[in-house]
Amino acid sequence: MLRIKTLRKEQSLSQRALAQKIGSSQKSIDYWEKEKAEPTAKFICALADCFGCSTDFLLGREDDFGNVNVQSDLSAGENKLLSDYRRLTDKEKEQALQFLDFLLARR
Repeated sequence: MLRIKTLRKEQSLSQRALAQKIGSSQKSIDYWEKEKAEPTAKFICALADCFGCSTDFLLGREDDFGNVNVQSDLSAGENKLLSDYRRLTDKEKEQALQFLDFLLARR
């Protein structure tokens, strides 16, 4: 399962904008997202570069922690938390982790 649509929406990109970024067509993006066709290796690499992820993650072979071929048992809330975390800058990620440590220390 390709994660193109999810990653594209996380970055607030239209299919057309993504296609322009990677040198493809909007129709190809649509076909890939609907799993009517598969991108070539060239476009898989371009998509991974565009989204800042590994090709394994893009192809659904790797989870957010680098584990390959794992079944995700995360709740919808946990998935949203991870998705939101990935959209943060490095500094914001550091602040989020510090805040989480603060919350856990208050228990």
